[in-house]
Amino acid sequence: MLFAKSMVKRLLLIKLRRNFGLSASNYNVKSVLPFLCNEYGQKLAIKDSLGCFTYSELLYRSRLLKDQLVAANNGQNLLGKRIAILTPNNASFTVSQWSAWMCGAAIVPLCPQHPKPELSYVMQDSQASVIVSSDEHQQVAEELSSKLNIVHVSLDNLMNSSVSNPMDNFSNLFPDNLLDLPASIMYTSGTTGRPKGVLFTHRRKQAQVNKVSTAWELTSTDILLHVLPLHHMHGMVVALLCPLCAGGTVKMLPKFDPASVWKDLLDDSCDLPTNVFMAVPTIYAKLIDYFDEQNFCIDETREKCKRFRLMVSGSAALPTPLLHKWKEITGHVLLERYGTTEFGMGLTNPLHGPKIPGSVGLPFPGVEAKLVQTDSDGRKTRTIVEATESNFTVHEKAEELEGELLVKSDSMFEGYWNKPNETEDSFTEAGWFKTGDTAKFQDGAFFIKGRTSVDIIKSGGYKISALDIERTLLEHPAISEVAVLGIDDETWGQRIVAVVKLSDKTQEQELKDWCKEHLPKYQTPKEFKVVNEIPRNVMGKVNKKQLIMSLFPK
Repeated sequence: MLFAKSMVKRLLLIKLRRNFGLSASNYNVKSVLPFLCNEYGQKLAIKDSLGCFTYSELLYRSRLLKDQLVAANNGQNLLGKRIAILTPNNASFTVSQWSAWMCGAAIVPLCPQHPKPELSYVMQDSQASVIVSSDEHQQVAEELSSKLNIVHVSLDNLMNSSVSNPMDNFSNLFPDNLLDLPASIMYTSGTTGRPKGVLFTHRRKQAQVNKVSTAWELTSTDILLHVLPLHHMHGMVVALLCPLCAGGTVKMLPKFDPASVWKDLLDDSCDLPTNVFMAVPTIYAKLIDYFDEQNFCIDETREKCKRFRLMVSGSAALPTPLLHKWKEITGHVLLERYGTTEFGMGLTNPLHGPKIPGSVGLPFPGVEAKLVQTDSDGRKTRTIVEATESNFTVHEKAEELEGELLVKSDSMFEGYWNKPNETEDSFTEAGWFKTGDTAKFQDGAFFIKGRTSVDIIKSGGYKISALDIERTLLEHPAISEVAVLGIDDETWGQRIVAVVKLSDKTQEQELKDWCKEHLPKYQTPKEFKVVNEIPRNVMGKVNKKQLIMSLFPK
């Protein structure tokens, strides 16, 4: 069986290279998806709560939806337009994504858990022309469509209907100039202001897929269990688009549930035994808690997890105790990596060879990284470390090789949507992207120390703007002042705490209930700390580092 799998893997790569000149450095949806359908049309692409979908079925349904999109737009061309997608975690997202790309449009993935004001902001800011929704989210989509006066296209029964006449010709599905067209606008929160749209072309998206597929050796033999949100880089690109472009199979759960995940991880007798898993540290922490609660057998778990070839942790710092505990119960050392919405994956521990706990390794293929230090007066910046995929150079001797992390990558975003000033400010004059993260270089690898600014909180795999939360909380009639902090936490990376000054005797539970209606769940504070006064300097600013030390001493 192992021999047969390795032969399939080899044959696929050989055919990719011979027939289309496609290697690990040249994957793109325009060439790969039709090729996979022509050669392996009945190969399973996605298994989810709706059923099982082959590559040819996904492309067939995508073409049907593409025709609906054009018809709903009065037959007008959608080339270069934006199409918002509001679907659950299943194949309906991929069908919506591919149909938009067939139209030459860029997708704007929406988070179903976000409140309507946040969804409305994203759609207005991206200037979306159409919103595609599944049945579950049809009411919300119709309300947004009516409010913003844009076209709404419902998937209706498209995903449930049978494919009686599967396609036999997969050519000319995508525009000829696809690589240079916008592919997606993904939204992220900055240190100030509202979330910004991050624009990628298909050429940049292709580069993101290339580097992950190359570094982690993704192939058609991979079967990945997907439990991540689809409006983020990790869930949409790394854990879904990358394995699909490699010809693999993705098993999608509607949402993360520790019992369902463990059931899959330990089921080595099914027809589709998972061999790749990607998650954020919070998920691994919850899986470990469930493991302990259920008194699972370590020896049996380690034996059943031997089939896995790759387990990845990202989107937030992985606490070392978590890494060691996961290795103890599964036998696997989690591969830690580092990336941002603006360029995708940037740094990774090696697939083969030792992985340094707490580090994020060296750059992916096609990525350069360096650490810079700026003099106290801010006038002079010097480079202390530069690194590529295979080597690094230390330029200056220092007590600690620590500084701001800068990155160059062939997968770098085109810019923040309609924000040229913010785009320009995010790069140095030499074209290096300023990540806003502080990192250290030690033992031949990078270690992420945290955000340079304390106003970005990393909680449960999300990067969250404290200022956005503060802005919303101040809408509550009882909150007169607020400072939102990120407190180190083994489960969440950082837990969100709101320090508030109240104008009445509102209880903490009342505040949490109010937040459920006004904030996404992952942005809701885990704790409210009531104080008489929030210390401020003469300029009216709060020193959050001092506030953390005074209220939450270690």
